[in-house]
Amino acid sequence: MIGDDYFELRSRIGTDLLALGAALRDAGGDAESAAIIDNLIASLKEPFVFVVVGEVNVGKSTFLNALFGQDFSQTGVMPTTGKILFFRHGAEHKIVPVTPTLDEVHAPVDFLRDFHIVDTPGTNSIENEHQQITERFVPIADLVIFVFSAMNPWGASAWQFLEKVHRDWMRHVIFVLQQSDLRSPEEIQVITDYMGQLTRQRFGRDFPLFPVSGKKAILSRGAGIDQERLHRESGFHALEAHISSIVRHNTARLKKLGGTMKLARQILDTTRERYAASMRGAQRKTAVLQELQMERELQVDRTLKKILPALDATERDYHESVLRVAGLASDALATRKAFQRKPAPDEDTFEEQRPQSLDHRLFQELQHRAGDRWRQVGLVLEEDVHQFERFLYAQGRGVIFPVDVSMPAHDYDDEESDLRRRFGTHVDSSLRRFVIGLKLDEDIEPGLENARATARWLKRLILPVVAAAALCGWLDGVEGGGIAAGAGVLLLAVIYLLTQIRLNNARNAILDKLEESSVTLRAMLSKQVTEDVTTIFSKFLEILNPAQADAAHVEHEQSAHVERLRSLADSFDLLDKQIHVLSPPGRK
Repeated sequence: MIGDDYFELRSRIGTDLLALGAALRDAGGDAESAAIIDNLIASLKEPFVFVVVGEVNVGKSTFLNALFGQDFSQTGVMPTTGKILFFRHGAEHKIVPVTPTLDEVHAPVDFLRDFHIVDTPGTNSIENEHQQITERFVPIADLVIFVFSAMNPWGASAWQFLEKVHRDWMRHVIFVLQQSDLRSPEEIQVITDYMGQLTRQRFGRDFPLFPVSGKKAILSRGAGIDQERLHRESGFHALEAHISSIVRHNTARLKKLGGTMKLARQILDTTRERYAASMRGAQRKTAVLQELQMERELQVDRTLKKILPALDATERDYHESVLRVAGLASDALATRKAFQRKPAPDEDTFEEQRPQSLDHRLFQELQHRAGDRWRQVGLVLEEDVHQFERFLYAQGRGVIFPVDVSMPAHDYDDEESDLRRRFGTHVDSSLRRFVIGLKLDEDIEPGLENARATARWLKRLILPVVAAAALCGWLDGVEGGGIAAGAGVLLLAVIYLLTQIRLNNARNAILDKLEESSVTLRAMLSKQVTEDVTTIFSKFLEILNPAQADAAHVEHEQSAHVERLRSLADSFDLLDKQIHVLSPPGRK
């Protein structure tokens, strides 16, 4: 195809402009720049204009069919109608009269997308049309092709018409000697030499001259076996190369492409900087949010470290409470309790003799000793939360919050806040669960019952021991009775001792459990406090996490746009170099 490299370049420019237009629309703004890009894309599609001039029956239609590889007669209009025909692309065949001597012919022919053809009815048919062709089409033509017949290249009207062409426009003129297959090579040489001499005499210059055979060129595109030979003999190779060079190196067109690229580059750079600025803003926002997230985590650690002394003090309080509870445990497991009869639940003395609840007493002791301290911890926690909130609003203005936003007001009166109330409730609940988990009351009754079981043998054996001593005394005398009494007393002493041992074991078991459970108490409180502090400060994540996700999304999106435009800028650089390469020497 003629001018393939130019049209490929133009197509690539159009593709990049479409990409730039899409980027502008994706930005959601700058409608003016997007409209400019649309106009640039539309202007790129401006076809080349070829004016074909020649007398009637010189083979212009055959020449055009051979040049563009399509049957020009498919338009349904033959160039012998006596009118100037302006061929352009259209969705369907249509003839639109413009003037009495000019018709626009719309045709669905592919090459008409890139080339508009002005076909004259023959310079010897309507003499007064020369002026219209000269004034209307030749100035805008990219190429004026004078077609001569090799059988009669001396028709005066074509030469006269050429004289009407302005000298400045003659640089676009080429000569085509059609039907050269009807002459011998020697004759063609004579004709071309003479035509060159004639142009130098009349116009003071040479015009590119190409002897061609449209018939052979058309045959070379068929299915025959001599395609290469026919195309070589047709002379169209040199003609097509020359026309392609004109298309490729057309100064005005390349200058227009360069201007298009320059304007597009300005829009691209502006858009790219806008995206880059937006990306940098998103990166700054992401960095600020990361700092706020880190500060939140550090604040949690600082608050927990402030609470650590309260855990140490509570552990000490617990050891002191254990001493008080140990006394109650000793009272509950006293020796006299073992030797007392266990009252029935329906007796009046049941409530009086029932041991006091160690669980309840231990919980009361802990609350009494540690309650005020943990209320102070609640105040510290609340102040730390408000302090971080103030920091968040100060640092987050213009990033998370509007610049003029104010921090929510808090009521700092003497009434207990919801935060402190919930925190205190959780601490009390942990203490209660810890005490209940010890099951001290459940350990007293089994130990006391074991001791009672042993003590009951003492009561049961007193009479047998006395009876045995009396019997031995009656049978063996005083000495035998004394020995029997001593043995009985020893047996009773053993039973008493066993009762004491069982009571002591029960008391020691409770004391050991109390001493060992201090680690459990600290672990439970530490876990509860850590959960509370973490949960309380997690409320700020409801602000930070969505903002961070949004900033990351914007940063990713803007980064993708910047990378997209960077690739587009690289492509623009390559296109600028290609335009520079195609520009004629001395015009770069």
